[in-house]
Amino acid sequence: MSASLDPLEQKQAALAFLTKNQADFPNFLLDEEQEFWQDQFRISGPPCVFVFARSGRRAARFAADDSEKPHSYADIEKVVVELLRAK
Repeated sequence: MSASLDPLEQKQAALAFLTKNQADFPNFLLDEEQEFWQDQFRISGPPCVFVFARSGRRAARFAADDSEKPHSYADIEKVVVELLRAK
């Protein structure tokens, strides 16, 4: 799933981006104030990737504002592959 943090006025642009990139998974546009989602997700802003195990527990968090833990998409893929191997 994805969550757009774009302002509501940019809803059409966000939808066009998702359509162009053939996003075939649930997509949500958050309409809360910036401070609310920053507090809820404990991030300062996008991009941020949360990876969840089959159980629903959060297995990893990759945030652009985490300078102590730089990451790449290969790092994210490694976590996902490990979770898919788990029974």
